[in-house]
Amino acid sequence: MKLAVGHVQHHLRPSAEDDARFVAELAGKLDLPFLRADIHPGAQPGNVEANARRMRYAALGRLAEQFGASYVVTAHHAEDQWETLLMRMLRGSSVRGLRGMAWRRPLPYSDSDPQRGAVMLLRPMLGVSQAMIHDYLQRISQPWRTDPTNADLSRVRARLRAAVLPVLWDLFPQAVPRASELCDHFRQVQKILATVQQESAAKVFSPSGKNCLDRRQAGLVSPLILLGLLRHWLRAAGVAEDTLTGRKLKPLVRAVRDPRGGERRFDMGQGLQVKVTSLWVTLEAGEA
Repeated sequence: MKLAVGHVQHHLRPSAEDDARFVAELAGKLDLPFLRADIHPGAQPGNVEANARRMRYAALGRLAEQFGASYVVTAHHAEDQWETLLMRMLRGSSVRGLRGMAWRRPLPYSDSDPQRGAVMLLRPMLGVSQAMIHDYLQRISQPWRTDPTNADLSRVRARLRAAVLPVLWDLFPQAVPRASELCDHFRQVQKILATVQQESAAKVFSPSGKNCLDRRQAGLVSPLILLGLLRHWLRAAGVAEDTLTGRKLKPLVRAVRDPRGGERRFDMGQGLQVKVTSLWVTLEAGEA
């Protein structure tokens, strides 16, 4: 088995280069190859955190392919999963979002190419608490670094971590493992929904080969399944996955199921619009 240490320098905070140096030195002590990628999410339009996440995983996928590795392993832990679940609950996520972070999933070839690559992302520590990790590192006398943005309470996740989670943990000591179990439960529910969604797609999509939905048939599908169908359809058409939130798609679902008919248009970004007519739901270029 070949191992290497990968690090992505985001260039977003003053201590970022010190972090990279720390990781490089640790890799050297462990006699492991050190692979580095530099990204600049702050230079891209849109949400910086979303850009950073997309670009980071794409960079890790490229590093793995360059090294000849089949897997990228991260140290996301149980509290990370808990925070993710709470954040998505507060944002009104559907079942798909409430699955939390996946234990394993494919990485994309690049941050601009939605096609998935052969490299798999693994998160084997999602069931391990941060306290257990710190205890282990202390026992082997291994120092670690802390992201200073964790103390920036202007960030929602940081404030949630500092002000809300300790209270919940005090009230419900088993909250972290329960959150992990809940994410796994929703993951199983999503698998069932995906099967039903696939069966419904054969009835909803136009048999003529046109890339459109039969509105009458779509209106007979449950809102939850229809939302999944629309998300899958739009993602395949090139709409950015990060933008396909429940908040954005639910008005479209209501319009498709509205028996009053009438033409309506929904901006999906990237120059694309969904047009809902009395018979069809189509995707077309928006007006310049």
